[in-house]
Amino acid sequence: MLSSTDLPGKPRVLIADDSRIVRATLIKHIEGMFDFREALDGEQAWETLLIDPSIRVVITDLTMPKLDGYGLLQRIRNSKISRIRTIPVVVVSGSDEREERERAKAAGATDLITKGIGTAQLLSRLDILSKLVNTQHDFERSLESLARINAADGALPVSSIDAVLLQAGGMLETAVKNGKNFVILNVRVGFKHSNLEGAATIPPHSVIDAIGHVLQRTVRESDRVARTDQAEFTLITGSINFDSAHLFAERVCRAIANANMVKDSPMALIASCGVGTLAEHEGDAGVAVDFLLDTARRRAAMGMAHAVTGVVGKDEEAALLNNTYQSPAENVSSPAVGSPATPDLATLLQWIKEGKRDKVLPYIGTLSAELQPLVDLVLKKG
Repeated sequence: MLSSTDLPGKPRVLIADDSRIVRATLIKHIEGMFDFREALDGEQAWETLLIDPSIRVVITDLTMPKLDGYGLLQRIRNSKISRIRTIPVVVVSGSDEREERERAKAAGATDLITKGIGTAQLLSRLDILSKLVNTQHDFERSLESLARINAADGALPVSSIDAVLLQAGGMLETAVKNGKNFVILNVRVGFKHSNLEGAATIPPHSVIDAIGHVLQRTVRESDRVARTDQAEFTLITGSINFDSAHLFAERVCRAIANANMVKDSPMALIASCGVGTLAEHEGDAGVAVDFLLDTARRRAAMGMAHAVTGVVGKDEEAALLNNTYQSPAENVSSPAVGSPATPDLATLLQWIKEGKRDKVLPYIGTLSAELQPLVDLVLKKG
């Protein structure tokens, strides 16, 4: 494994691919802006992650010897080490097919890029993802500090929805014109009584003010954040893909919930973020900004009603409506006490025969790892 000799302070990216040409191409794209380490297979990548806490993003191929990309994703998302379990993982694929993207995401991938991706696009994605790694911890520390000193004198004024729509309208128009994505995030905060299912109360002003302060400092200069109700914030952003926006919102919500802002409180803090995005409508230029805002607000309200800390997008909304929602924390950590164990290979194969694709996707990494020895034997015999 090699490390670049660039100046320290650059975010470090781990590139896992058994192709020397692919690794060299990716390094050529990123070496001016990122530090890097290389791994020749998934096993080597895993060992590097264990010993190098400075890695901010993983880029991995799916087909590698010893341990493939799906197996590596499974280890990362099931790791008991928080910095590894939550690290952004970008999958490199030879195609950009919807099925491939869905399979990679189901296995825990943050994003998928094709091998012919341009330098500017790759750097933009990696820059966003590398910054997100530090967002949650920085956000928690800032929230705790501001809540302690009471940031009421610098509170964000409540903006009218009309004012938010006016700002968002121009940004949406620009995004459509340039073929970029456009995202509206609606963040709602409340306390949930431990003995009252779904009941929430509004946190103290000092907590809401602290959240507004840190949100304003966290977003990019080109983005907008407004306080749109007593305990509600709306963020507007363009030129960011859906997965990056989703990950940003998830980390912000977790940071708000984890920050120790109100000591000795008998209630848990909830932070639910509804998402409305142009990408969900495949870039349809006819989508109105008020429709996206209404979508984000509806989903955030649904999250609060179900005491969800995290993101509520299209998939989460459907899961909540069908009572099948599972929080990201449950998806990426070790199984909770009393939760069902990972199905065995026979069960997974039976589900495939029965056409139960959705039930199999969460365990695709396990299935890939289990079948690899059989595939190797068939290839060897052939």
